Order: sequence, then C-alpha cells, then structure tokens
Amino acid sequence: MQYFIKTFGCQMNEHDSVKIGAMLRQMGYQPADRPETADFILFNTCTIRDKAQMKAMSEIGKTAVLKEQHPGLVVGVCGCVAQQQKEAVASRFPHVDLLFGPDQISKLPELLEKAPQRKRAVSALDLVNTQADYEFVSLIPPKDQSGATAYVTIMKGCDNACTFCIVPSVRGAEVSRPADDILNEVKGLARHGVKEVTLLGQTVNSYGRGGRADGVSFPQLLRRIADETAIQRIRFTSPHPKDLREDLIQEYVENQKLCRHMHLPLQSGSSDVLKAMKRAYSREHYLKMVKMLQAAVPGIAITTDIIVGFPGETEADFQDTLDMIREVGFVQIYAFVYSKRPGTKAAEMPDDTSLAVKEERLQRLFDLANTVARAHNDSLIGTEQEILIEGEGERPGQWRGRTAGYTIVNVDGPAAVGQMMRVKVSKAYNYSLIGEQVSA
Repeated sequence: MQYFIKTFGCQMNEHDSVKIGAMLRQMGYQPADRPETADFILFNTCTIRDKAQMKAMSEIGKTAVLKEQHPGLVVGVCGCVAQQQKEAVASRFPHVDLLFGPDQISKLPELLEKAPQRKRAVSALDLVNTQADYEFVSLIPPKDQSGATAYVTIMKGCDNACTFCIVPSVRGAEVSRPADDILNEVKGLARHGVKEVTLLGQTVNSYGRGGRADGVSFPQLLRRIADETAIQRIRFTSPHPKDLREDLIQEYVENQKLCRHMHLPLQSGSSDVLKAMKRAYSREHYLKMVKMLQAAVPGIAITTDIIVGFPGETEADFQDTLDMIREVGFVQIYAFVYSKRPGTKAAEMPDDTSLAVKEERLQRLFDLANTVARAHNDSLIGTEQEILIEGEGERPGQWRGRTAGYTIVNVDGPAAVGQMMRVKVSKAYNYSLIGEQVSA
C-alpha cells in the first residue's frame, strides 16, 4: 500500500503532513513518488490565501479520473478547506472518500478503515477547544528519515480576532500542549540525530496563557528544552507582537541554545491599518519592543510578514510600512497582496484601491526589502559564523547550512547533514552567503 500527500500553505500544514506520513508508515503504507501509483491520495489544504485554495481545488478535481481508473483508490482532503468548506467539497467532489480538519489528525486510521464502505465521504471535523480533549500527535521519525532540523507543535488554534484571518474559525481556540509531552518529543528527536527544533504555534508566545499547559509559561518552556534535552538549537514561530514580553527578551539573553533570530509578524507599519486589522498593537508598540530586543541581543536577526493593500490602506499608510522596514532592518520579509477571505470581517470592508496599485506597492516593498537585506548580509562578510548543515547546495560538492540568525550559507565540502560547522563569510547575496570552512 502506498500513499501520496500534496500540501498547500503554511509551515503548520507542512508539519501536519509530516506527522500524517509518519502515522501512515506505522499503518504499513509506504510513500509513493507520484499520485498515479498511490493507493491513498491526501490533499492537505489551506484557506489563508486564495491562490493556495484554488490550486488545491484544481488538484482535488484531477483525481476523479484516477478514481475511475483505479476504483480501489482512496482520496482524502484535510486541513483548513476541509474544515471550512466541508459541504462544498463533498458536493463538488463526490469521489472524495474522507474529510478531516486540523483538530482531527489522530482520527485518520479510523477514517481510512471506514472509507471503503462509505456511501458518502466519512468525516471528522469537530473543533476541540480544551486541553483535556485535544490529542496532539507526536513525531519521532525513523532514524534513517531524520534530518538536521524538525518542527514540534506546542499549541494549536488562536484566540485573537484579526479581521483578515480565517484561522480561529478553522483551527479553533488556543490549546497548549502539556510541557512534558513536548519535552519527550524533543528528547526523541535529539536521540534520532536532530540538532535544531522549531516550536510551532499560531501565536506561539501565548503558550500557557490563562493557567494552561500545567502552569508553564513560554519562556519557561524554552528554558526546560534547553536544560533537559540534548537539542543544540531552538527556534519558534510565529509569536504575536502584543504578547512579546520582557521575560521572553530576557530568555534570549540567558538561553544560549535559543537562536538569535525572531520572526515577528508586522503585517503593516501603519497604526491606522493595524487598528483596522484588529492586531491589538500600534506601530509605536511594535517598534518599542523591537528596540528593546535589539538592545538586549545585539545583532539579532528579525524577519517578518507584511500584507500590502489591506482595505483602506493609503499611500501614506504604505509609506509608514516602508519606513518601518528601514528602521527595524528586517533581514527577510514575507509579503503578499491582501487576499479577501470569505467569512472574515475584512471581506466586508470597502476597498477602492486597484489591484494594479497594490501590486506596484508590493514591488516597491520587495525592492526596499532586498536593499535592506543585502546591507545586512554585506555586514557579515569577513565574520565567522557557526552554521548547521541542512542539506546539499545547488552545485556538486556544495553544502547548505544556516546561521543562528537564519541566513543561508553555502560552503564547499566535505560535510554531512547535521554537522555544526564554523565558516568565514566570503561573499554575500540578498538572501544567502558564501562561506569557507574554518579549520578546527
């Protein structure tokens, strides 16, 4: 029996697909190289941006032909589209055998068992909003399938109400995972050769808020992972700026395993736009916390997310965003033109800015982002950096690693995945570096 998983969207979906693949291997399935040879095809979908959702719908539709050619084929849809549009998916794609949401990954074995006897798609789509009821799926991959890095889910859901975001309605309320469960997973990954973990949560720094997670706060969790496991590097994504506190900044000072990098979504540099987004912080608050972080941890790399063309954004608002990019000095920016999502408050807001203007703003943003990132990378030329080798580079004999500040460094071998290597930076590009190995 073989499976094929097609993933759309964010890091959380990517990680969910890895966990699902591990579950399927435990059930006796093996990964297929292409959908045509699979016995089970699963689409892990995303509703955050329209393009990802439309692509998923198109790919799901194509499997109807495969189903006719191979009647025993099982087709499944999971993720946010399955959660939000379950009736539409079942109606539009009657060949789909099973549907489950992000909260119901653990139900996959049960659904697969029921699928062959179905009269309509079997499903598991309830949202789970308490720690007592939610079942987190641990991932300890076989040693021969482990890499240098791994994601670890520490919480799910979101209690915020950002007007552009569909996540709370498809992933439910925040539920923090018990700290001991997280530690056990990290210990297992370290035993299998993983050197770096990235902790995942929709608003990861609200972990443990409100007395959940057995009273363990997010900074305390970071310290326990550093002290109680053999993992060498710790990252996390994505924190919410309104929940960035001095205790987390102090953890950067004291915890040497915590990488000197923070991905801190800005979304807009305009306080007026942030208010319309219901982000619960102002431009001034964001900048205050960033300056505090930069003062406490000199040289820390900050990356971010930005939405261009949110309803009502003026040219002056956009200029505020450009000014913020210059002032913070983001080393990398993930930016997108605003995508209207049905079911969100922002979808009801008037929007008289043309797509052409929005795309022109996005290009100006990327031009500035490239300039700022290149200046940062140029400043690293001649410095020594410790990198973790993650895989092979683009040309033969070259290896790709990453600094603690999240910058990619390409270096000539010999090397191996998982190796910590000291390099001297010899050349810089916008988003990567060239380094030379420093003799031990």
